[in-house]
Amino acid sequence: MHVKDMMAQRFGTGRVRSLVVVGALGAAAVLGAAPTAQAGTGCTLGLCSTTVNDSAYGVTAVFNWCRADDSTGDSTATEPRCSSDGVSQKTMNLTARGGHTPYNQDWDAFRVDAGWCYKVKFVRTGQRDFTRTYDRRGKTALWVKVGDNADAHVQDQGTASCP
Repeated sequence: MHVKDMMAQRFGTGRVRSLVVVGALGAAAVLGAAPTAQAGTGCTLGLCSTTVNDSAYGVTAVFNWCRADDSTGDSTATEPRCSSDGVSQKTMNLTARGGHTPYNQDWDAFRVDAGWCYKVKFVRTGQRDFTRTYDRRGKTALWVKVGDNADAHVQDQGTASCP
């Protein structure tokens, strides 16, 4: 086979593969298919709780919140260790300046590390945004709830002073 024929065959296959992918995506859009939530408590795309790290240091997100009747921004010094709907507790490290939990999964909380102070903006669907400072300097860690209709943006954090 000549090089020209091999290249035509290769690029032709790529075009077919691309058309199949584009066609599948188009069909999903027409049918309204969207990724479903992976959380034990479930959520719909757009109503999942997410945490976004806009700060210069890492943040730890927590999958399950273990207390009832809490709202976005509420906190506890007791580490959540529960499972929810058969989904075990897990954590995710969110890298500095843009790390975030998956947008199609329901991650219910984040940890404010012992000795640190975090400034967090909560953006809630259909409600007013608000900002809170969690000062854990000289104290143990704190876990903060992110409700199903909210995004928590860790804007800044520090140890010497509160941002």
